[in-house]
Amino acid sequence: MTRNLISSFGSKSILESIKKKNSDRKMIILSNTSENDSFQLVDFSDRENIFQSPNRYQVLFESGFSITGNLFRFDFFELSDDSLKAFDQKVQNWANSNADSYDLQNSFLLNPLDGKPSNRALLTIWNQESNRSTFEVRDLQNIIAPYTNQNYFRTIYQVVN
Repeated sequence: MTRNLISSFGSKSILESIKKKNSDRKMIILSNTSENDSFQLVDFSDRENIFQSPNRYQVLFESGFSITGNLFRFDFFELSDDSLKAFDQKVQNWANSNADSYDLQNSFLLNPLDGKPSNRALLTIWNQESNRSTFEVRDLQNIIAPYTNQNYFRTIYQVVN
């Protein structure tokens, strides 16, 4: 299981250069599906940080073995201390029940290390061929809906080839 995940944002050319210089790492360049010039480099290698401005995450739970999907959905939550345990358990149960899904390649429940301890991020990795309605697979929306507040946001990225 991956213990840490690190990402950084930048121009496509700079991120490609970083990826090339660190070809021994498991890194993926992503492009925001709603913003043509927004790129993110995600390092799944579970090694020391190499970025100047990293977003660091502790992996609390991982449900799959593949990061080969083409769509990466990030859901970010600011939770109360009281709701953390219930949220974590509900997400883990959902991820386990979908572990054999063709469409869902992996789920990561993340604790952002540079934010409040009660923040969470959910990264789900999907097959490109999937209809976007599969994002709703087995009640994901129903599970996260009680935890979406004014500080919740979602962003979807696709793999840059």
